[in-house]
Amino acid sequence: MDQVTINYQGKQVTASLSEGQTTSGQVLPGGRAPEWHITIAGTALTKFPATATDTEEQVRERVLRWLRDHPEMLDRDQIVLGGG
Repeated sequence: MDQVTINYQGKQVTASLSEGQTTSGQVLPGGRAPEWHITIAGTALTKFPATATDTEEQVRERVLRWLRDHPEMLDRDQIVLGGG
């Protein structure tokens, strides 16, 4: 599993596994820790550390928890890239 798609309040949110880990969970050389990158309509929202034991349900729940804690991020107009 390298991607999880979640429909939340009419928005499509995607969690994509970084290149630091293969789909079988093996860490690639290069020293980067694997991460889940969370996007809405292609715009980056946040990221989470990934583990080899992550299941689709675990990733989905982490993203949903984050979205509930940050409801303002569902509106792409509120996302400021580059810090402003």
